[in-house]
Amino acid sequence: MKKIIALLILAAVAATPLAASAAEANVYADVMSAYVYRGAIGNDEAVFQPGLDVAGPLGFGYSLWANMNLTDAESPWYPDTYGKWGEVDLGLNWTCPAEGPVSLTVGATYFLYPQDSSEVLTDDETGEPLVDADGNVQVSKAPADDGYELYVELAAADVPLAPTVTVCHDLENSDDWIVIFGIGHSVDLADALSLDLGASIGYAGDYYLASNFGSDTGDAFAHAQLDAALNYAVSEAFSVGLKGTFSTLVDSELRDDVDADGYYPDTDIFFGGVSASYSF
Repeated sequence: MKKIIALLILAAVAATPLAASAAEANVYADVMSAYVYRGAIGNDEAVFQPGLDVAGPLGFGYSLWANMNLTDAESPWYPDTYGKWGEVDLGLNWTCPAEGPVSLTVGATYFLYPQDSSEVLTDDETGEPLVDADGNVQVSKAPADDGYELYVELAAADVPLAPTVTVCHDLENSDDWIVIFGIGHSVDLADALSLDLGASIGYAGDYYLASNFGSDTGDAFAHAQLDAALNYAVSEAFSVGLKGTFSTLVDSELRDDVDADGYYPDTDIFFGGVSASYSF
């Protein structure tokens, strides 16, 4: 089933030239001082993050996003991987075309981690490496994927602060879920200059927190994030900008567990960078 979904996503991305006349696309690239995902600091040094978003007919769309480390940082996720792709995310989504005060989007994200490696298989009782009939040590397969996430998002773009609610569920475990509440506002500073502001907070289940942070705090508010982006429109299609984000873990017990474990470098971080995007 996983391979079928992945092939469908790849086929959709490959079909971009064929659907260009009926779709709108935005390609972008960010150079950021850190990679932080829902409060988890995957790398606290420079990263390169390009992406592509395509909105097609009937509300269907797809996306591609990737992360590359720009240093050999001793980061929690894939240390010493300068110049290598550490993560690639492929997404499919559908937004209900019916007009109304609240829009509905459902989608799926397929996560690939090209730097994943095989592990030596060991006996559950003795801990000794398993060998095959020829005496060769057995290792696990090293699939690049780390699972699929389904999400549903409700957004009210035409009301003050444009609130959103996104429910995310990882298919690897029925108890893996997080709900993210967000708001945003854009201010026109000049003809070609705008300031985009955003804030979000996530409330996660006990399995999500145990799996991603090694914490047994139970259901709790996991992370909060504040975003600001200053964008300059060079033309109708091309824009450049500056980004700044503050991310923090919210629950005090979760923070204590992360500090005690030492896997992530910190529980709070401010990071930023530069961006460029082109729409067609």
